[in-house]
Amino acid sequence: MERLALMGVSHRRGGARALEAYQRAYAGEGVARLREAGLTEFVPIVTCNRWDLAVALPEGREVGELRRLLTLDGSVRPYAFVDDGALEQLARVASSLDSLNPGEDQIMRQVREAYAAAQQGGTTGPTTAFAFDTALRVAKRVRREVALAPVRTSLFSLARPELEPLLPPGSTVAVLGAGEMGALAARSLSELPGVRVVLANRTAERAHQVAAPLGAEGVALDAFLLDPPDVTALVCATPVAQLADAALLARLPSLVAAVDLGIPRNVDPAAAQRRGVRVLDVDGLQAAGRERRQELSGKLAEAERIVRAELDEAVQAWTERQLGPSITRLREKYLATIGDALPPEAARRLAHKFAHVPVKGLRALAREHGLDAARTFLAEAGLAEPGPGDA
Repeated sequence: MERLALMGVSHRRGGARALEAYQRAYAGEGVARLREAGLTEFVPIVTCNRWDLAVALPEGREVGELRRLLTLDGSVRPYAFVDDGALEQLARVASSLDSLNPGEDQIMRQVREAYAAAQQGGTTGPTTAFAFDTALRVAKRVRREVALAPVRTSLFSLARPELEPLLPPGSTVAVLGAGEMGALAARSLSELPGVRVVLANRTAERAHQVAAPLGAEGVALDAFLLDPPDVTALVCATPVAQLADAALLARLPSLVAAVDLGIPRNVDPAAAQRRGVRVLDVDGLQAAGRERRQELSGKLAEAERIVRAELDEAVQAWTERQLGPSITRLREKYLATIGDALPPEAARRLAHKFAHVPVKGLRALAREHGLDAARTFLAEAGLAEPGPGDA
C-alpha cells in the first residue's frame, strides 16, 4: 500500500484537548483546508476518542511534510503511519483494537460511514477504496471470531463501574443527548435498580422515543436546561461545547459526578472542579481503558493475529493488482520476440512459459522490497507503465 498514510490524534495521542482542536479545525470548511494542502484522495474519521485522516499521498509529497502542514499551532503533532503500517492501523481502528474501550460496537459503523461520506464528497480514490474495503472486511472477521465485548459495549461501559457506586436506590441520573451514545448510556443506567433516568434531547419526540422502552423519562433539552431536576449524576453525549457550564452546574446541588462522552467536551472542567464534581471524560477514563485492555490481553492478541493474517493476503492482492499491467507487457514482449515463428496459440503458450521465471522474481522483489524496487526493475527492463503523456 505505497502512498497510503494515516495521521491523527486520539485518546492516547493528545487526549481531549487535541481531539477538540483537530475536530474543530477540520470540520465543515476544513475539507477546503485539506484540499489547499494539495490532497485529493482522503477520508477523515471522527469519533469521540479519535480524529484520523487516511490519505493517498500525492506524488512528490512525503508524509513528514504533510504532517507538519496539518499540525495545529499550540497542539500536539499528529502521529503518522505509512504504507502497509497505515493499512494495518486502519484495520485496527475499524476492529476497535485501538479504541479507548476495546470491542466497542460503534467504531466499525463509524469507519464505514466516514468512508461513505468521503465517497459522496468526491475525496476517495483507488488507494483509499482498497484500504477501507480491506479494513472493514478485517473488522467483520474480528468481530465474528473474537468475543471482545458484549453487544452494546460503548465508551460509557468504561464509566459505569465507576459511576454505579455513587448511585444508591432513589438517585436520579440525567442523560443529555439521545443519539447512539446517549441511548446506550440510558439503556445501561435503566438496568440499575431504583435509579431514575431522565433523558433530555434537542427534540422531545426523540427523547420520548428512546426513553419509553427503558422506563425512563424523556424531556426536551431546552426544558431540562431551564429547570433541571436535582440529579446525582449527569451523562453528556451531545455535540455542544460546555453545555454543562457553571450556570447549569450551580442548579444541580446534589451532583457528584459527570460522564462527558462528547467531543467537544460538554462539561466545563473548571466549573466542575470548583464544585467538587468528578468528571469522567476521554482523559478521565484512561486508567479504566488500560485495565480493560489488560483483562482482554489474550483476546486482543488473537484479534491482532487475525489482522496480520488478513493484511498479508490483502497486501499481496494489492501488489498483484499493481503489477498486473507490467506482467502483461512482459508477456507481450516475449510474444513479440517470438513473432511469427510459431502458430499464434503456440506462441502465446511459449511466451507465457518464458515469462514465468521473471514474473516470479518480480513478485518476490515486490513482496520483499516493495513496489518501488519492482518498478525500478521494470523501468530498467523498459516495462514501466507509460505516463499520461506517453504514446
